[in-house]
Parts: sequence; C-alpha cells; structure tokens
Amino acid sequence: MRASLTLICQGETAASRGSHFPSDDPLEAREWQRARQLQSIAACYHSIWTAPGTAARQTATALSLQATQAAELAEPDYGLWAGRPLREVMTQDAEAFHAWLEDAAPPGGESRVQLLARCAAWLVKRVDIPGLHCAVVPAAVIRAMIVDVLGAPPQSFARIDIHPLSITELRSDGRRWHFCLLKDRATGE
Repeated sequence: MRASLTLICQGETAASRGSHFPSDDPLEAREWQRARQLQSIAACYHSIWTAPGTAARQTATALSLQATQAAELAEPDYGLWAGRPLREVMTQDAEAFHAWLEDAAPPGGESRVQLLARCAAWLVKRVDIPGLHCAVVPAAVIRAMIVDVLGAPPQSFARIDIHPLSITELRSDGRRWHFCLLKDRATGE
C-alpha cells in the first residue's frame, strides 16, 4: 500500500516579501504567472487539499487544482503579531519575540509545538491511503511535516528553508511517511 504526497508551497505574498507576520495575505501579482508555469507538474491526483488561507487557495487556482480546504494545513496562528512587521515586533515586544524563537506561542497565537502536532496528526490520518495526493500549503506547514517525518527535534524547524512554489515529496509505505525529494521551482534543483 503505497502513497505519495506532493507538497506545493504557496506562492509569495507581500507579507513574506516585506518581512511581516502573515495575516491571510493574497499572492503577489507576479506569483500568479509563476504558479501557472507549474501546471505541467500537476498529476492526476486522487486527493488534493489546500490550506484555507488566501495565498494557498490562489496558488491552487493558478495551478488549476480543484482542492478541498483542510483547516489543519493553515498557516500558524501568529495571534496579535499577524500582519505586523517583524522588526516592529522585535523591538516593541522583544521579550515575547525571543520566547517565540525558543518555541513559545506569540501572544494569542499558536506555538511551534502546536503547529508540529497539528501537521503530524494530519499526516497520520493519511498514512495508509494509497495513491497520488497533493497539498498546497504555507512553507511553515511543509517545515513542520519534514520535522515530523524525520523525527527531528522541534528546533530543526527554523533550519529548513522552503521557497515559494517549491515542491516537496513524501512517500508512505502504509505505516509511516518518508521524506523523498525537495525541488525548488525557481532553480529546478
């Protein structure tokens, strides 16, 4: 019983370009065209999911993928920091920011450990579903899934770079997921 899960990172937003905490931001205008160029990688998937955020849904649309929204695949909840510039939070809320870097939740938001647990639970529910599957999700969700699949410590999360519109492949043998491939759409590597 084999399964393959293609994780497509949503396209870039103004928040990611401008170093802001995400706040359900739409795709940058140029990302629509970049995403359309990936349509050729879209296979005949048995299941397609998308994060509920605007950028993920718009990326799926640009890829011509009819996806089902999955709340578990959402961008982390940044609470009171959503939409704020990173530098502003670093200076005006320095103590909470440093605690967040060490895995605490932002004020009113979700901790990294909560994100990891949410993504791990979603993967577990799908480990024994055979076929080709796809999910269009934020970079943080892909990093969380890689940490889970590798059994890496939560601190590894911050050391994984996932670029917009990159592709990550996971494979399942019916019992557990395996990390197989990471391909950067921009470089083809």
